[in-house]
Amino acid sequence: MDTRLKNNHKIGVLIIVLTVLALSAATIGLYPYMKAKSEEYISDRTVRIQEQGSDYGDLATQVMNFSYEIWHQQKQEEEGGVLSYSQTFLPGLDEKIRTLREEEYGVASSHVIIQDSDMEDGENYEVAMGAQDYVDSEFNLDYYQELQSMMDSLGKDWERYYQRYNSSLFYAVIDENGGFQRSNVNKPGEFFRTPLDSAKKEVGFTVEFTSTGSLKVSGFTGDEQDASKILQAMGRFEFYDPLAVRLSDSYRYSGMQFTGPRNIKIMFRCVPETFTGSSYSTSDNTMLNGRALLYGGGYYTVAGGMMAILMVLALALPAVRSFRLGKSALCRLSFEPLSLIGVGWMSIMGEGGIPSSLIAATLDGTLKQEILRAGFLSWSADIAVLVINLLFWAVVYGLFCWGIMCYRAIFSMGPWRYFKERTWLGRFLRFIKRWCCNALNVFNETDWESRSTRILGKAVIGNFIILTLISCLWFWGIGALVIYSCVLFFMLNKYWGQMQKKYRILLDGINQMAEGDLNVEIEEDLGIFNPFKEQLSKIQNGFKKAVAQEVKSERTKSELITNVSHDLKTPLTAIITYVNLLKQENVTEEERSSYIQVLDQKSMRLKVLIEDLFEVSKASSGTVTLHPENVDIISLLKQVRFELSDKMTASGIEFRFNLPEGRVVLYLDSQKTYRIFENLLVNIAKYGMPGTRAYIQVAREPEGYVNISMRNVSAQELDVSPEELTERFVRGDSARNTEGSGLGLAIARSFVEVQGGTMKVEVEDDLFRVTIRWKENAQEENPGMESPCNPEENQETGDISPSENNNHETFWNPEDNRIITGEWTETEEDEAGRFTDQPDR
Repeated sequence: MDTRLKNNHKIGVLIIVLTVLALSAATIGLYPYMKAKSEEYISDRTVRIQEQGSDYGDLATQVMNFSYEIWHQQKQEEEGGVLSYSQTFLPGLDEKIRTLREEEYGVASSHVIIQDSDMEDGENYEVAMGAQDYVDSEFNLDYYQELQSMMDSLGKDWERYYQRYNSSLFYAVIDENGGFQRSNVNKPGEFFRTPLDSAKKEVGFTVEFTSTGSLKVSGFTGDEQDASKILQAMGRFEFYDPLAVRLSDSYRYSGMQFTGPRNIKIMFRCVPETFTGSSYSTSDNTMLNGRALLYGGGYYTVAGGMMAILMVLALALPAVRSFRLGKSALCRLSFEPLSLIGVGWMSIMGEGGIPSSLIAATLDGTLKQEILRAGFLSWSADIAVLVINLLFWAVVYGLFCWGIMCYRAIFSMGPWRYFKERTWLGRFLRFIKRWCCNALNVFNETDWESRSTRILGKAVIGNFIILTLISCLWFWGIGALVIYSCVLFFMLNKYWGQMQKKYRILLDGINQMAEGDLNVEIEEDLGIFNPFKEQLSKIQNGFKKAVAQEVKSERTKSELITNVSHDLKTPLTAIITYVNLLKQENVTEEERSSYIQVLDQKSMRLKVLIEDLFEVSKASSGTVTLHPENVDIISLLKQVRFELSDKMTASGIEFRFNLPEGRVVLYLDSQKTYRIFENLLVNIAKYGMPGTRAYIQVAREPEGYVNISMRNVSAQELDVSPEELTERFVRGDSARNTEGSGLGLAIARSFVEVQGGTMKVEVEDDLFRVTIRWKENAQEENPGMESPCNPEENQETGDISPSENNNHETFWNPEDNRIITGEWTETEEDEAGRFTDQPDR
């Protein structure tokens, strides 16, 4: 979607949002119209009720609500503090809850007081704990807490009704001497002695509660016909227990009993018609009810008109293609969940309970009062009321508009396409169709490595089911068989053609590979031939690897020949040159001596190169003969350090040795190990940067390994990978200006690995690090390492068995190529240590 289409889409969405908000505001503005319609309905209903006769059930209910609230207020005055309704009407409940809490937290209570409802005056009796299981499992701590919560909630309702009808139902509490105590009017004596207003059909009566809670109505003044109706309505509240009608029958066994007003007399005065049909009253002293808004017709008229406007908008706007409305994923919801949401929306708006209650609470100020109780200011409460109503209608109208836009796809897509793509049923039927087609296409997806019983079984069972269904058609089954045969022929012919096409693709790929094209790719799905495609891909990758390895091998051979030729040619050329110089007749003795010295150096250099090549060849071919013995590598490292001290000093590098104090004995070939350390230290001296430090450290690891690490800074930038550095004839300086064969690291690695260890080379910028790991006591783990059988053979081969004397160590002397036994002595004058040749005793 380009920028222009995005902008047009945003404009379309903005039009819908603004329209929804405008219609929501218009609905709120028509609240007075709905109220007027409801008032007309209430007025007509009131007239009908008056014509049919009055029912004083609502008045009797409010009289009881007032009586309970008056009794609660009187109890608080007697206690001199605030009481909850459960404390007033369920005495002893707090103590019961406290006792059960103590028992639950492990506080023992030896006795429990049970209140028997059958005993007069709430007489209590005591039962020892454990003597009688008087409490059923139903009456636990949670039960009594719920009972307490129910009582307090019921009291809140009485308080609310008391406040609502306080200006319509007048009362005064009469004491024993006939005086007036508590009342909701000023000067109750004068008010209640004033004659009743016959024009308003005002009545007066007295409600008395005895010491047992029995209710009696007396002292009635007013119309005699009204008196009999009021007495009849009040009769149902005699010995009335508001909790019993809300709880199960087991409530009377809970040990708690509702205790209502006792020994109190209350005089009431009111207009009965005020409470007759009070749920529909719109007088100034009553609250507007949502039911009247519905029955008055104003709600449905306004809501219906607004939704009609939205329907036209939701059907017309998507027709403008530039707006691209109805194309998003939100508008492509399936029919079934969309209909489920629609049913819920219709149940709310059609029944009208929620919207009508919101309208009534807004019109009579109840919603504002609740917001004010939350701590809002008056002006902010007005704004909050407006926002709540606006959001409610915006959500209602927005859902309606969205639903119509979703259903519009039935006409834009067509019923059949909509059924297939936008309904769960259509998708399920398409799934069944695909399943049937896949069942007929078993051979195209067959795995020929698996058994065919299951596949053939599926095909036979599927065909059996189809033929069974056709046979149920009786005579018409012949026509169905003809159709089935034709369909089967065309489907098999179609799949056969697809298999032929895939076979040709596979065959073409094989031919291209046979002609040498290893980069051919088969991207098509070959179905039954996919296993062949995968195997061909593996063969292709194998050929590529083999060719790459062969190319690398040829390149390595070429580089090897070039490097060997270069390294051997340099000393050989010098030898030939100086031999020719010696052949001259006028050569002086001094020059002849100089030439012979150069010849000796070059011939020794040539010998070293040949010996190194010979050593690395034997190591690579696995023909190295080892003579392992217990070797103290700490002493061996010190020996190497002593032998190479001149080269180390000349290199300008400060060598730091961090060696353990004790012995580190490993089962190794001393000559090969000496050669490893010598090559590595020479490599540092030769290629390290002067003025830097090199660190040689030996440490034992917790796993039983010995770790030997050597670190130094390279003098030149290393443009060779660590793996290539350990290859043959590879040097740190690619120009090969330094003296060396390039076999030092290769020989060291070969000797380490042939003795069962590992050698790891790491390069980080100019930091060069070599790490060697051998396992201690590895004699049993390296059976391939040849060990001398007797001391005589050791002497012939130059090997010496380890001495039992801890002061003597075994070393290889590189000067005369022999093994000697000696000991290290360290003095203050020579920190490097001296090796003293001593006879083996």
